[in-house]
Amino acid sequence: MKQIKIVFKFFRKIGWALIVAFMLGVHNFYKQEMDSPDSIVSSIEINAEEEDSALKL
Repeated sequence: MKQIKIVFKFFRKIGWALIVAFMLGVHNFYKQEMDSPDSIVSSIEINAEEEDSALKL
């Protein structure tokens, strides 16, 4: 009986970890989809400016 509880507890923890990982993946996917194209372009421009200024030093 103890072995069944241990196995059940193990699978419950693994299941919970998989659910949380899946939900984080879904959240990140939808968060990226909700970004406007203007914010993406501005962040790319900012990154390019930072790289250019870092190279000149």
